[in-house]
Amino acid sequence: MEVIDMTKDEKGEESMVEDFFDSAGKKRTFRLGVYAAGNFFEAVELREGEPSGIRFILPVPADGVPPWGQMRDKIRERLSQRDLVRDEEGRLHDLRRTIRAQITDQDGPDRGTPLLLVDDMEVTWQEFGQMLMTYAGWGLRLQICDCGDE
Repeated sequence: MEVIDMTKDEKGEESMVEDFFDSAGKKRTFRLGVYAAGNFFEAVELREGEPSGIRFILPVPADGVPPWGQMRDKIRERLSQRDLVRDEEGRLHDLRRTIRAQITDQDGPDRGTPLLLVDDMEVTWQEFGQMLMTYAGWGLRLQICDCGDE
């Protein structure tokens, strides 16, 4: 972990930009800070030139001290595992039969169609469906959960 920047927003709330490494050794950058009148603490992945990446949210305890250590642990735990890889032809392959993703919106002509953010990849529903075809005949459980709890 490397602290890149420590700043305060217009309300005087602290915000910090930090780097973390994922399971592939790729450096991932997150902005950590409080929002909603100091009630919640979030970490949002910053992706240069792309929509923001994965997001984690934790409640701020009654004492008002943001859970910095707990958030860092949550980020490290999530980044320590990969769920999908792309082969040389660009096809997706799952690694664990569990896909943790965040749902986001696409830009451009497909705006309004959900896009999945898995690990550090944007995955369309078409790509996701093609990957699932290797499991034709199997069951599927899809669970929607809070940001960062996937």
